[in-house]
Amino acid sequence: MALVPKNSTTARLSKNLSREGRQVFVSPLSAVGDIAVTDWVDLGLFPPGEKVSPTNNVTREPIRAQDPAGGPDLLLVEDVTDVTAVYDNIPVLTPDEYVRRLHLGSAPTAMTGDLTGATISPFDPGASILARMILVRRHKASGDPVYKVYWHPRVALQNNGEGDNQNKETVQFRVPVQSFTGELSDALDAYAPSISPLGAIFSVPASKLDALLDILKAEAPAA
Repeated sequence: MALVPKNSTTARLSKNLSREGRQVFVSPLSAVGDIAVTDWVDLGLFPPGEKVSPTNNVTREPIRAQDPAGGPDLLLVEDVTDVTAVYDNIPVLTPDEYVRRLHLGSAPTAMTGDLTGATISPFDPGASILARMILVRRHKASGDPVYKVYWHPRVALQNNGEGDNQNKETVQFRVPVQSFTGELSDALDAYAPSISPLGAIFSVPASKLDALLDILKAEAPAA
């Protein structure tokens, strides 16, 4: 019997071609000026062509055995010994005052006296702001398209300098994903086996996106 792929009638349709739009929300786990620990900040718009996706690095250790027939060693399995994920660069084309505060890379301290209204932050390359993060990846399609939502209960927002795009300034973030081993709410506890310490990827119909974000905005709050 011939091999007939499950998607034989759809795999090569031109309507599958699409561009994705990405939106990133972050919530610091300590107050940053008037950004409270329960607030979420939209990072804004990104330059054309920016994918805004994590780079995953996986270290594997091969487990081998002798070939009983005397040939080369047999590969039985590869153990995963280390996993890291990082958003190497998130350039923001439209940073507002809240995004610029987060871009400092450390929580500012309010100044007093003649400098009331000003803040001071250390110039400390490599410093970070612990936060939660949600990445929404949308694409246009008829009906009720399925969107991807990346949820990271813990990330480190780091100042990655400034850039230039189309002769406009961008502020750039580097965002390593950190592990979270805290408790999940009742809304997600049933799905705990599908959630890793680094978070989860949801595939959600567009019509259910707001309901999912309503759950995720309250997950993994500051201790």
